[in-house]
Amino acid sequence: MKSRFFTYLFLLAIISSCTKEKIDYHSFPENIWNSEDEVSFDINIEDTIRLYCLNFSFRHTTSYRYQNIIFFTHHYFNNNKISTDTINLELALNNGEWVGSGKSDIREFNHPYKVEERYSEGKHTFKLELAMRENNNPEITNLEHISDVSIYMLEVDE
Repeated sequence: MKSRFFTYLFLLAIISSCTKEKIDYHSFPENIWNSEDEVSFDINIEDTIRLYCLNFSFRHTTSYRYQNIIFFTHHYFNNNKISTDTINLELALNNGEWVGSGKSDIREFNHPYKVEERYSEGKHTFKLELAMRENNNPEITNLEHISDVSIYMLEVDE
């Protein structure tokens, strides 16, 4: 528990040194992420000297039935794929307490993805692909109670 606290504290310190947000946002119809639907975000980078923090933010209801969310992130630069990562975000603690903040039945969870990175000038596209599995099912085709996902590109104050 202490190590998780210090990890969050460290990440908060890094994120707090970032300014000037570039935000892209996607809402899921009826709070359902269908596994056939990739979510795509385009970000244009002009300053190749500056460091950036890339963050994800997920909004879900308290009726979300899983402790985590798993997805693939595909990074394209000028329409060429340069990387794929598997992301597993823990949205709740083992005792069922939600990690994110919020009021009533909506929770928001922010997660740093790439911290203090430089990007080439041009169009960067980040595509998110649902990768959730459950017991004997090869995949979850409709992930319910996920309302929104955002991507934040922040400039680092040096």
